[in-house]
Amino acid sequence: MAYQNLPAQAVPEFIAQPDAVVLDIRDPDSYARAHIPGAQLSSDAAVTDLMRKRRLDPPVLVYCYHGNSSREFSDLLAGLGFTRVFNLEGGWQAWETVQNRRAAQLPEAAYAWAKALGFDTGNLNSRIANGMSMLMTAAKDGREDIARELLQAGADPNLVNDDENNALWFACYSGHGGLLGLLIEHGGNVNNQNVNGATCLIYAASAGRFDAVKILVDAGANLDPTTHDGFNALDSAATLPVLKYLKPHYAAA
Repeated sequence: MAYQNLPAQAVPEFIAQPDAVVLDIRDPDSYARAHIPGAQLSSDAAVTDLMRKRRLDPPVLVYCYHGNSSREFSDLLAGLGFTRVFNLEGGWQAWETVQNRRAAQLPEAAYAWAKALGFDTGNLNSRIANGMSMLMTAAKDGREDIARELLQAGADPNLVNDDENNALWFACYSGHGGLLGLLIEHGGNVNNQNVNGATCLIYAASAGRFDAVKILVDAGANLDPTTHDGFNALDSAATLPVLKYLKPHYAAA
């Protein structure tokens, strides 16, 4: 067998890869009702686009309803030269079962909060407008209590929204040091860069969030990244305390 089987429990880790491709080969109505975050409906255009990426050899996950038809499709992709092809074991049904099980374990407060905001409570990593996940939204609103419950239930801290900002970014936005520490503790990527090339550190410096800057630097945030305009965190410092704090760190780098 030229492809590998992937259990539903491993999907969040798979889709967190920046170059991951997920193909949904179910019918369009099923896809429209619900699909794995980031998945695209299989079509001639999608396959053509994938073929253009063949030399980059991205990891590809294929799923259908029950994991049967996707085996043939996975085998086809492997035959075309892709070396990292995965078939979702049990298909959408298995993924839905895992998500429902996780949702059932979500504490009542977090469940009610997520439902009121229009999230699919059957999927911990579901999205609303601008690709915002439950965890990103909790971080933006400064809800450390909700974020803690979501993380304990298995929410992915490294999903990004349509602007490629992760939950850590929104914790910086809300200026909530406890949230920052919580997300870092659960593996949040302190060096994620958004569509403009800005990291959490660059944003925190530009917003004058001294406490956030210190937490990020203490957590090992990389000082080197720059925005697409060529500005690093030191260049972006908006207040004197942030500038004075960052300057010796850059001098020592």
